This record gives sequence, C-alpha cells and structure tokens, in this order.
Amino acid sequence: MPSPRSDSTSPAPFPPSSHADLVLDEARVLTLDPRQPHAECVAIAAGKILAVGTRDEIRPFIGPHTRRLSCEWRTVLPGFIDPHLHLFAWASRACGADLSAARSIADIRGALGVRLARAHGGDWLRGYGYDEFFLRERRHPTRHDLDAVNADRPIIVRHRSGHAAVLNSPALRCAGITLHCAPRSGAVERDERGEPTGVLYEMEPLLRKVLPRPDPAEFQAGLHTVSHELLRHGICAFHDAGAGNTLRTVGRFSALVEGVLHSRPTVMLGISGFSELIESGREAGIRTANLVRVGSIKIILHESRGHLDPPPDELADMVWQVHRQGFQVAIHAVEEAPICAAIDAIQHALRRLPRSDHRHRIEHCSLCPPPFLDSLAESGCAVVMQPGFIHCFGDKYLAEVERGGHPWLYRTQSFLARGIPVAAGSDCPVAPQHPWLAVRAAVTRRTRSGAVVNPNEAVSLRRALSLFTRAAAWTGFEETQAGRLAPGLRADVLVLNCDVMRLASEEIDNVEVATTIIDGRTVYSA
Repeated sequence: MPSPRSDSTSPAPFPPSSHADLVLDEARVLTLDPRQPHAECVAIAAGKILAVGTRDEIRPFIGPHTRRLSCEWRTVLPGFIDPHLHLFAWASRACGADLSAARSIADIRGALGVRLARAHGGDWLRGYGYDEFFLRERRHPTRHDLDAVNADRPIIVRHRSGHAAVLNSPALRCAGITLHCAPRSGAVERDERGEPTGVLYEMEPLLRKVLPRPDPAEFQAGLHTVSHELLRHGICAFHDAGAGNTLRTVGRFSALVEGVLHSRPTVMLGISGFSELIESGREAGIRTANLVRVGSIKIILHESRGHLDPPPDELADMVWQVHRQGFQVAIHAVEEAPICAAIDAIQHALRRLPRSDHRHRIEHCSLCPPPFLDSLAESGCAVVMQPGFIHCFGDKYLAEVERGGHPWLYRTQSFLARGIPVAAGSDCPVAPQHPWLAVRAAVTRRTRSGAVVNPNEAVSLRRALSLFTRAAAWTGFEETQAGRLAPGLRADVLVLNCDVMRLASEEIDNVEVATTIIDGRTVYSA
C-alpha cells in the first residue's frame, strides 16, 4: 500500500480558448511559484487556476460571462494550509471556560464559577487553556483549588499544551486515581503523603475513556465557529493531528464537510488506528468524494521522569510497521531526547527498507541541538514547526530553558540552510489560529513581551509565507495540487486587505484576509 506520491510535473494548463469564470484583476500577486513569482491577475475556471500573468496576458481568457474583481493593488496569495491543528479540541473550547487569559488561580476559579452558574445537572465542568507560567503563583492548580469551586461535581481543567490536566476530587474518583491506584501510562503528581494533587501528565487516553461527550448543541456551535475562523484566517486546507484519530474520526469529518466545514481536511490517524487502516485497504492521500483524506500516522513521543514513552525499541517497531506499509509517519517530539529517538527510529526503518521520498515528519522539533541538524538532513525528514509559539510562549522558553539552549529553540533558518524541509502550522488550540501573528514571529522572532528568541533563525517574509503554503502542501504530498498560484492547480486564493510587502515587519500581524476562495468559490468575504 504505497504512500501518496506526487507527480513531478505540474497539472496541464487549460487550452488558450478557455474562458475564466473569475478574474482577480489589479493585484499584487505573490504566486510563491519560483518560475513566475509575481503577476497582476489570476484567472480562475472550474475551480482551478486557469492562468496567471499581466493584464495583457490574461485578456484572452476573459469572456462575456467572466466576472472581474478589482483587488485595488492589494496582495493576492495562495490559500494557507495548516499542517498541524486539532479541530475537535478547538471546537470543544465552546463547551467549557476559557482559561487562556487567567493570570492567577483565583482567575481560574472565577471563570469556572461563571461556567458553573449555567451548567446542567451533574455534567462535568470543563476549563481549557491555562498555563502555569503566566499565573501569579507559577504553579498548576490542584484538586483542592478546584474543589473550592465545587466539591460534588467532577471538574477538569486542561493545560494549554494538551499534555497536562488537573482533576478535582470527584473527577479523580471517576478516573480511578487514588492513593494506591494509578494508570500505567502517563504520570500522576503526588504530594508528600502520596495523595494525588490532581495534576496529571500525558493521560489523554484515560481521559478520553472517562470524560462524557460534551453538550451536543454547544459542541455543534463550536464547530460552526471554528469553521468560520478557518475561513476568516484564510486556512483553505488543514491536517488534523489528533493522536487518537481513527477511521471513525474520518467518518466524522466526512459528515462535517457536508454542511459545516468548507476548508479541506486531511486526517492523521493515531498509531492505535493504524491496524484498522491496513485492514480496510484504504490508501493514504486519496481524497473521497467529499474531499476528506487520510494523511500520516501520528505517534506521540515524550519524556517523563527520565524515560521515553514509548520506549525506543517500541517506537522503532511502530515506525517500521508504518514505513514498511508505505505510509508517512508523523512523530510528536519536542525536546532533545525524543527528537534523537525519533530520528533514530526513522533511520532504522530506512536502513531496512530505503525509500527516497518518504517525507516522514517530526512535529514541533522545538529544542534541536547542532548534532541533530546533520542527522535530520541525512534522514530526509521534514519538520512541521509552530512559529506562533515564539510569540505566545517565547518568554516562557527563555525563562525555563538553560541559556546555552536558547540558540536551539524553534530553529527555522538552520533547518532550511541544511536542506531540511520545513512547514509551519498553528497547533491550534494550543496557540491561536492566527497565521499573520505566526508569520510575523517567523520574521522577527519576537515574543509577546518584545524579547527576541535567537534572531539568527529569522527568515524573510516571502520565505515565511511559503512555510504556510508551498511547503505545507509538499509535506502533505500535494505540491502539484495546491500551495502555489499556477495554471492547473486548485483555485485556493486569498485577497488581503493591503499590500503586505510594503509593511514594516512589526505590522505584519495587522494583516487581514479580505476574501477567501476555495476551489474557485468565494467562501468568506470581509
């Protein structure tokens, strides 16, 4: 069952006699296609790019029924592709208290109290997005803090990273976590008496079993909200990176695109869903009639108490099973030990069965010391990083990472200089879905406070834009379908509210999308 393979040639252009349905005129077109970097007009027909060029070059494609839209010399770009987000987790935020702005544990309790006032029956109370670094107490809340909100109703608050959560006493009992009992995987924080504090790490599989489904009406409202937000920010396609995704998840996305979701989804499958994929006979990279596509196989690799989970031998076997079946693997690896183990596992699989265009991915690769650069380049792996983290959490990284490791943080230019493919995603809702904030961070490397994280890793604006378009398409084996504005490719196009190339770098995050076009259809207009 081969991995998706891209055709080395671009799709054939339309015949010269074709007439456009729509022409974007008087534009400063950034095609992100090296063969034709700039243009004045884009002609669209039947959901594809018909032609790109000057006004004189486009004139033969204008017919009696062609609609023309003057862009008033604002920038026109390919649609953004987010290769790493979590759609259902994002939509779930509508079903709980937003804790992302909390600056103290009292703020957390207050937000939960407001949510409690309109909760139903004995439903779980949920909160999302706190970060202990930004709290006055500089610690996680505990079960006692949450019991002060309500000691009878189960409460869970999730860390903004998605890799930690806090449960109150009733929720701990529901999860079966006591003084003498705890799950085998993940980690339970305990006090000096051995009692669980309520803070759990890497317990998502257990939480998925324990937590009831969120309120259907609230969740559906959340799905509508996030679908609109994708269009508002120009996200024409995305990869859902849920580590628990199965073929059933693919079915859920199929239902969504029939009425809620306009952006084109690629669904990663978790390693636990890989065997059912093999049994189904379904191939990766093939879009169904409703445009849902199975992508890479996601493996979460993290370090807890000095040990890797999964251990290196188990990881190597997982990667081998995915690789030998011809699929692409995407390994969540943030710091040095997991990154090293991920590279080793991929190289081991490649020695057993060489594949020249595997495009295996390492997600995040946030703290990458110099020796790993050569190993990454030799392995042929791609890195999918999150420049927006530099803005949102850069101050935390500078405070918590030893100074000697600062030059290793969220490398970009170093990867590119070594020929390591790099694409950029949001990891939303871990960070906001705000591509222009992320683009600015890739260019300036500035944090929320104005500090600079390793300026040597900065890239140009044009290169930063390519991380969210052309490079993201390549990472998903879709470079001959999307990511550039060129004849024969999908008409996924953005019209901005300004000429972005004339802005100072500090102004980039003020850019807004005026029009989002997917498959030639205007799906959002400001």
